[in-house]
Amino acid sequence: MYQAKNGEVFEVPAGDLAFSVMMYLSTSIVCFIILGVRRVFVGGELGGPPASKWLSAFLLVALWLLYVIMSSLKAYGKLG
Repeated sequence: MYQAKNGEVFEVPAGDLAFSVMMYLSTSIVCFIILGVRRVFVGGELGGPPASKWLSAFLLVALWLLYVIMSSLKAYGKLG
């Protein structure tokens, strides 16, 4: 339980935090894998051929959206 500055008491369930941390960890590991693969096959993390550049950008934005959506659904109780 925590008390806000205005005196209101609220509680943050530990399950939501654990889920969010695991989602963050999972998506960040995938991001590092993408960057590592780009370094090996393209020669760097940024730039390169247009196809690989756009594919990487799409995958990274999709991972970010996945993290935000899943964390939001969990916070609002839609994931169980």
